[in-house]
Amino acid sequence: MYKLFLCVVLAICSGCAKDHLQPPANLIFVSVERERSLLYVIRYQSDVDVLDLFGRGERQGMISGTLRCALADDHDFSVGKAIRFSAIGLIRSEKNQANETKFSYLTPAFITETSDNRSSERDLSVAEMNQLLSNKQQIPCKVVVTAYGYKPYYSNTMHIPVADLLRKINKPRS
Repeated sequence: MYKLFLCVVLAICSGCAKDHLQPPANLIFVSVERERSLLYVIRYQSDVDVLDLFGRGERQGMISGTLRCALADDHDFSVGKAIRFSAIGLIRSEKNQANETKFSYLTPAFITETSDNRSSERDLSVAEMNQLLSNKQQIPCKVVVTAYGYKPYYSNTMHIPVADLLRKINKPRS
């Protein structure tokens, strides 16, 4: 009986999550660089300060802020869903805010394959990345922010040109 009561309370409370009241951010791709053998730094701009959605200060009240990119045909960015082939990483602010209408961010991301139940993850090889991206022109990405007591925040979709990413993937290691 206690478990049933607890499930009912959780179901009711999950519907009580507040909206963040911010419009979905429009993201603009700037660049991608390879930092180490398997780490790619994606730079982009936004018209919404996604790290301060609630006006309390950067990252205040947030659980996480990530950039997620879908490399295959699975474009479900829902928080509870694992994207099998993805580039994902935490959002970092670039503090040189010369333009007050745009916010600059970078995300160090690993390109990985994740199991359906999220129990395992592995980095993709250069050959696997080339095969996966060979017939694509662009890959979709979204900023996803979760915060205590709020519904997940999703930006509008940003597209990264595959040609830019493949140049970095296939760049000889120094």
